[in-house]
Amino acid sequence: GILGKGACTARNMWKINTIEGVRLSQTAYVNCAVANGFRTWIAETVQPAARASHGASVSDITVAASYACRPRNGRRGAKLSEHGLGNAIDVSGFTLSNGTALSVERNYYGSSFLKRVRSAACGLFKTVLGPGSDSSHRDHFHFDLANRRSGQSYCR
Repeated sequence: GILGKGACTARNMWKINTIEGVRLSQTAYVNCAVANGFRTWIAETVQPAARASHGASVSDITVAASYACRPRNGRRGAKLSEHGLGNAIDVSGFTLSNGTALSVERNYYGSSFLKRVRSAACGLFKTVLGPGSDSSHRDHFHFDLANRRSGQSYCR
């Protein structure tokens, strides 16, 4: 489907509540390419990493943001965010099947699982940001498929 209008017209949008058997904390609205990358990331990275690190699978993912017509980092006058195109998703936490909750903001620096899943997202997504990237991304992972002239990924 199509969401929004004008500069924030997002095409091929998917409404996702559950993906790969994982519940999302809120409905995510993303384009087909982001949905496919997110599905692959969960199936091939997140679940194996959770089982290896914690002996449990991920049951829930906390989605901090998906489609939203706004400028980058909410700053007036900034370029349109990839969220405004349905081309991005933000994740702020995970809940495991054993009840363990992992917050990007509180647990990132002490968690090999969180570091591994962030690192592995680079390549599936063109932009991967999180703690240490900048103050706007201290509490969540940002994944998008922004096109760059260089064709390279930007992972910080």
